[in-house]
Amino acid sequence: MKRHSKIILAVLVITSLTVFLTACGSKDSSNGVAYKDGTYTGEGEKREFGYELAEVTVKDGEITDIVLKRMNPDGTEVDYDEWTGEDDKPNLKQFREDVAKEMIEKQDYEVDTVATATQTVEGWKEAVKNALEQAK
Repeated sequence: MKRHSKIILAVLVITSLTVFLTACGSKDSSNGVAYKDGTYTGEGEKREFGYELAEVTVKDGEITDIVLKRMNPDGTEVDYDEWTGEDDKPNLKQFREDVAKEMIEKQDYEVDTVATATQTVEGWKEAVKNALEQAK
C-alpha cells in the first residue's frame, strides 16, 4: 500500500510540475514562428530620457542579426563611450551586445534583463518584438 501511494504521489508531482512549467511559458514568445526574410526596425516605448531601437535581420526564416540602440529623446543614438559602467551609468556598450547575442541564440526576444539596465533591456525587448511583428 505504501509503495502504491508513493507512485501515485510521484505521478501527481510530475504532472503538477509539467503543468506549472508549461503555464510559465511566454504567450508572446517568438519561438516556433517562421519570419519573412528582411531587415526590420522596431522601437520601444518613448520616455522622457529617450527610447530603445532594434534592427532585426531575418534570413531563411530565422533571426540572424540584431543591432540594439539606445536613442536620445531627439532621435540621435547615445554615445556608448559615455555608457561604460562608470559614474552610475550602466554599461550599455556591453549590455547591448550581450542581449542581442542571447536573443539570436534563443531566437526569441524574451531574455533575462540586466539588473543595472532593467528599463533599457525591457525597451530593447519591446523594440525587437515590434520589429518581428513586421516580419510575420
